[in-house]
Parts: sequence; C-alpha cells; structure tokens
Amino acid sequence: MGGNIYCRLSQAYGFPGSKYLPKILEKCLTEREAEILLSLPGTVEEIASKLRVDAANVRFILGELFRKGFVFYQSVGGKRRYSLINNLRDAIVINNRIDQFGEEFLDLWARMYDEEASRAFDAAGSEARVIPVHQTIEPGTEILPYETAFGLLDKAEAIAVMRCPCRITNRKCDNPLETCISLNEVAKYVLERGVGRKLTRQEACSLLHQCEDAGLIHQVGNGSLGVSWICNCCTCCCVYLRAQMISGRKYATVRSRYRATVDLRLCDGCALCLERCHFGAVAMVNSKPVVDEEKCFGCGLCASRCPTRAINLVQIREPEHIPTREAEALFSPIPTSL
Repeated sequence: MGGNIYCRLSQAYGFPGSKYLPKILEKCLTEREAEILLSLPGTVEEIASKLRVDAANVRFILGELFRKGFVFYQSVGGKRRYSLINNLRDAIVINNRIDQFGEEFLDLWARMYDEEASRAFDAAGSEARVIPVHQTIEPGTEILPYETAFGLLDKAEAIAVMRCPCRITNRKCDNPLETCISLNEVAKYVLERGVGRKLTRQEACSLLHQCEDAGLIHQVGNGSLGVSWICNCCTCCCVYLRAQMISGRKYATVRSRYRATVDLRLCDGCALCLERCHFGAVAMVNSKPVVDEEKCFGCGLCASRCPTRAINLVQIREPEHIPTREAEALFSPIPTSL
C-alpha cells in the first residue's frame, strides 16, 4: 500500500496522470480509506472478504466515505452495493466539513477542472444546456416541458437545494451560494448526506426568481428523457460556462432553442441588457442594443429585466435540438464491468 495509492485512486476516478487529484485525495483520505475505495464496487461483506478485514469496520468507513462524497450506493438484493461516484468534485465540495481543508484544497480543484477535467467538453455528449427564463419567451411559442425550469419543477417528486460547488471552488464573484437545485433521486441523495435542504415547489420557484434577479444563468443536463439538476450559475465560476467561455471548450454547454430579439421601437437605450449578458452577445450601436446571433445562448437574462419589454426570446431551433436521451445525473456511480 502507500506510495502511489492516491495516483491509483485518481486513475480509478477517471483521471490517470492528473497533476492535482492525487494531492486532493491525500488531503481527504487515509491510506486505509483509499484502499477500501480501490476495492469497489461491492457490498460491505464483499469488500471485507476481499481485504480480509472486519465487516463492521468496513461498514463504518463506507458510511463515512458516503457522507464525505466519495461513494454512491444502490440497493441490490436488499444490500447496499457501493461504487465510486462519478462527480467527485461536486460531491466533496458541497460537504459541510469542506472548510477544514483550506484555500489550497479549493485552488487544486479549480486548476484541475480548468486544465484537466474541462478537456471532456471537447467532444459532444456530456454537456449542459442553457434553459431560458420562462416569461421572456415570445407569447404563443410552444415550450417543451423539459426546457424551462418551472416545467421541470412541476414534474419533480423531490426537490432540494445545496451550495454551488462551482462558486465554492472558484470564488470569482459574490453571487449567492445556495442556488444548486437537485431533483428526484439526486435530491434524495443530497438530503440523505445532509449537504442540502428540502424545498417545496413554491420555494424552488421563488429561488429561481432570485437567481434571475441576480443575473444567474439556468442550466440543466442536455437530454429530454430525464433531468436531475438545475444549475444557476455564472460564466466566472460555473464548470460548464467557464469551460465554454474561458477555456474554449466547444461542447461544455449548448444553447437553448431561442434567441433574443430587440424591438427598437420600444427600446429606450438604457443598456441594462448589455450589463446582464454573460456571453458578449449584446453591443450598443447608436445607443440601441444589437444582438449577435452567433453569440446569443438564449438564456433570457437580458429580456427578464428590460424595463420597456423591448426584448423577447424567439424560437430558432426545432425540438430535435435537444437530444432524446437521459441527461447525465449530477451524481451517480462510475460505470464498471464488475
């Protein structure tokens, strides 16, 4: 054991050769905890047998690792079968005990995501999708239930909110932290770990309005068959938006089906839309806003606070723009062959 165990564990989490993850793991885990993680997936009894250690001790350690955010479990035959979690940073960073690791710990995560994890967004398939502020869409337009935050809340069986792991990690702004909404099974996971609080639908809707007021962009997993989270974030901190806007990762987040348009007859030239656009899509020409069609992501933040209601979102993409697939869960086990 020892030596390179954290490098081996970094590889098991999907980051072989990472400059940062082994250092992060060493700050969080004992070598015994790392050894148990490397023995996954399995039940308590299977891991105890594999490592030839006491099952009660393994059960205690796995319980701690679940609360700390390193593992995920599913019930199989009435027993908990543990696996490594797929979204390690977010699971750990929302831990209520994260402050004990200090600023250096968060700096390591920030560098890892900017330099290493964001590479995954050079290929399509694991991206987020911007969803528009509902009331900014042009009246009479067909709105699909999985492309507005309020539509998703209508169908949710459980709703929870937790601190935004992106803003905790990157610390680039003073926007509110408790803005990351989870739904259904992910919400139950967040509540079981004690790293979030339960919301009613009315409370969640109120939170979304607060996020819109603060100029935060709504995002979800990019799929039409199931969405488990609603991110409310900013281009300076968000993993997806930073990768897209700062690191140039083409597939980090995709546009909504809409684009902002301006009725110049109503516009008073206040330029509030210029201030609220995260994507550099608005420019003032002769004291009037002009929308760059190539840069607009259709988030609706410009329209949502337009004092003269001169801006609306119009549909420019067909429903097929949103892929027919399960959106990637915020937290789930790492797939294995075992």
